[in-house]
Amino acid sequence: MKRLVSAGERLSAYAIKAAGAVIGLARTRLADAVRQRSSEVVRERSSEVVREREMLAAIVEQSSDAVIASTLDGIITAWNGGAERIYGYTAGEVIGKPITDLLPDGAGPGLRLALDRLAAGEQIQQDETIRVRRDGTTFVVSVIVSPIRDAAGVVVAAAATERDVTEHLQARERSARAARLESLGQLAGGVAHDFNNLLAIIMNYADFVAEEVTGEAADDLARIRDAADRARSLTGQLLLFAKREPTQVEVVDLNDVVVQGEELLSRTIGEDIRLVCRRCDRPVPVHANRGRLDQILLNLVINARDAMPTGGVVVAETDIAQLTDPPGHWARLTVSDTGTGMTAEVRDRLFEPFFTTKPADQGTGLGLATVYGIVGDAGGHIGVESELGIGTTFRILLPVAADEAARLDDDATGEPPRPGHGERVLVVEDDEQVRDLVVRLLDSHGYRTVPVDEDDLGPREPGRRSAPGHRRGAA
Repeated sequence: MKRLVSAGERLSAYAIKAAGAVIGLARTRLADAVRQRSSEVVRERSSEVVREREMLAAIVEQSSDAVIASTLDGIITAWNGGAERIYGYTAGEVIGKPITDLLPDGAGPGLRLALDRLAAGEQIQQDETIRVRRDGTTFVVSVIVSPIRDAAGVVVAAAATERDVTEHLQARERSARAARLESLGQLAGGVAHDFNNLLAIIMNYADFVAEEVTGEAADDLARIRDAADRARSLTGQLLLFAKREPTQVEVVDLNDVVVQGEELLSRTIGEDIRLVCRRCDRPVPVHANRGRLDQILLNLVINARDAMPTGGVVVAETDIAQLTDPPGHWARLTVSDTGTGMTAEVRDRLFEPFFTTKPADQGTGLGLATVYGIVGDAGGHIGVESELGIGTTFRILLPVAADEAARLDDDATGEPPRPGHGERVLVVEDDEQVRDLVVRLLDSHGYRTVPVDEDDLGPREPGRRSAPGHRRGAA
């Protein structure tokens, strides 16, 4: 019996040991599995971090903005593809170089203050600041510079994100300039319209009186008429600038304008200035008024002459250009000179009426304003490039006529107006003096007139009214 008990106890002990070994083995295998899984998780997370960092690096590298890192001493340490495209430097050319190489002269003190602010943990933002490209040209960027901290939170470097806003600013300036010229045109047009009515009265009544007087009185009336003619010419230019002057258009070849104007202009500009006219090798047809195109060329050539007091060269040339801004095919007239050039301030105000840099007795300031109005009225664009001491170039773009094979008809009849034969004409005009003048002219040419004040026609349609400074009238 005792032997049986001892055998059972030994079996139990063996079983307990075996169970302990199994449990230990299971624990070991479990621990190994946990460690393996932990290692896999760490590796997966590390791979995710690497992928995220690679993705972030790719985003930074491919960004159109310049991303630049530097030390707190202003030494460049990182340079992305956007910076290379904007500045023109490769990363190998600038990393390790001072960031002052990218700044205009005299920017050193400002940079030092900015680096001190970054070292103190402050972020810096500038909407417009100047930078310098590899070729030496300047441009404008908006920039945000942030401090870079290490694991302990200490600022150790700086990172800047820069965006080239030069084209945006230029477009904004062009829009503001166009809006300013448009408002000036509305003001000038309103004044010129009313003034033109007064001049019509003065000139025509002067003609009436001139038919009845002789001697000194007739000479005085001739002087009055001459002064009124000059005033009417000025108001005509103002109306052209304001695009209120009616005109008749036809198909005109710009080549003919330049070639036919060469002889007259050559005599006008003097012997010390050489005029070179280059015509396109094919027709350059536009829908425009021929007289106004002649006026454009004359004004630009005279303006070039005045910019070359010691002589020089004026080049007028035509071509058809295919452009993306503005898009399409355009008839282009280019007038260049080798004159004194102009400053940016003068260039910005160049097309404003009555703005001139000439002495008071040498210009009215309406020549280029008239050109601007004519070009705009024809649906075109005008641009100017100028550099002091180098010269100035005007480029005029006009829509190409739809039918390039159209031929000009030079058989203008120029017949005088035919007299009336008692036809009845209703004259509607709210200005009594203008109405009386029109009635007198029509009566003297054989018509029968019925004058009516505009207010006698009754109220206008609801919501309709005349434009400011603009009178309604009809004959």
